[in-house]
Formats: sequence, C-alpha cells, structure tokens
Amino acid sequence: MVHHGYAYNAVMRFMVTLIVLAGLWASLTEASGDSWIVGGPVVLAASLFAVHLASEDRWRWSVMGLFAFGPHFVRSSIVGGIDVAWRSMHPRLPIDPQMIAYPLRLPAGTSRTFFMNVVNLLPGTVSVDVRKDVLSVHVINVNPPVQRELRTLEDAVASMFAIRLNPLGEQGESV
Repeated sequence: MVHHGYAYNAVMRFMVTLIVLAGLWASLTEASGDSWIVGGPVVLAASLFAVHLASEDRWRWSVMGLFAFGPHFVRSSIVGGIDVAWRSMHPRLPIDPQMIAYPLRLPAGTSRTFFMNVVNLLPGTVSVDVRKDVLSVHVINVNPPVQRELRTLEDAVASMFAIRLNPLGEQGESV
C-alpha cells in the first residue's frame, strides 16, 4: 500500500473539491461561458478555503463505529426519556439536580465538540462548561451513575471518530 504525504493528500482534496464545485457551478448556470467570469474565482477560492478548513482539524469516520453509535444513542435517548418522564410525573418528584465534573478523554477538536453536543441531546443532561479537560454537566439526578453513562457515550464517540482516547487524568472535582 502506498502512503502519500500530507501535501499530496491536500492537493488531491483540492482537485476533487475543485471538480465538484466547478460541476455544481456549471449545472447551476447551465454551463454558460460568461458565468465563469464570476464563477471561476469563486470556485477556486471556495476550493482553497475548503481544503484549508479540512486541514485544521483532521478527523475520519469509522463505519463500524458509526453503526454502533446509532443504536447506543437511540437506546440512551429512549431509556433517558422514560426516566425523565417518570420522574416528572411521580408525586414525590424524585429529582436531585446537580452539577457534575466529568474528566474528558477525547482530544480537543471535532470529536470532543460532538460529544458535548450529544450530551445535550440526552434527556436529563446539559453540557454547561468545559475548562481544561473537565466538562461540567447539569443532571437532574445522579442515579443511575451518570459518570459511567458519559464514559460509555465517550467511548462510542471515540469509536465513531476512529480515535484513541487520552488516558484518564485526575478525577474532576465536584463543581
């Protein structure tokens, strides 16, 4: 298997992007020759910008990780939704809202941002703040153990992005 350097990969990404955007421009303008006076520089600039953005935070998907993440997210959403509904309708309102500190193992970047946003989509949890490598999460109840659920979710996100997690540092203190 031939491994090419970063420059080769960037040039190839640029060429593919340029061809796709030029094709899109041609289809939108019915391949009018006059439109390329504006379209040429726009397509060129957009292609350069797209390659520049892609190089800032390089990441890839794992197809198997993506397929594993979907069912995990759906199951967590359903179970969490049922739990929140039960707690809100229970006569004693068994909630114990707290802020917890969750030590992040995902590296800074796209995968970490994705994880923090998915935490917001799960019932009963909201990402509030991140400082250094500790995420503050507001929860409506610490039972079932939220730290373990977040760790499982973080593992699933790491698998989906095909990355290794950073070693777990010191436990974050309670916020």
